[in-house]
Amino acid sequence: MAKKKRVVIVEDEVNIANAQKLILGDEFDVSVAFDGESGLDLIKKVNPDLVVLDLMLPNRGGYDVCFSMRQDDSLKEIKIIMVTALNQQLDKEKGVMVGTDAYLTKPFEPEQLLKAVRDLLS
Repeated sequence: MAKKKRVVIVEDEVNIANAQKLILGDEFDVSVAFDGESGLDLIKKVNPDLVVLDLMLPNRGGYDVCFSMRQDDSLKEIKIIMVTALNQQLDKEKGVMVGTDAYLTKPFEPEQLLKAVRDLLS
């Protein structure tokens, strides 16, 4: 059996993080962090194939985490899906600027998350 691809979820709302882990857990090896700082530490430790990154995070925002990853040679190839309740064009443009690969706006359907992750990892 092929090794599962690794996904790190960085999400400060426990219910949402658990829901995302449930959605992705069958197909992927999922780890979770609840703030930006520990999220970045976890990403460095796990070296996942993809990160599902919330925008509004304590200790370090999603843009900052994303930008830090893109500046780091060992992390810059990791795919990033930015997840946010902010459905503003400006937010999306900022996300693209710091290097996010895809964008999901809360609330989203489980299938949307699964499809976005599969698309980026295929």
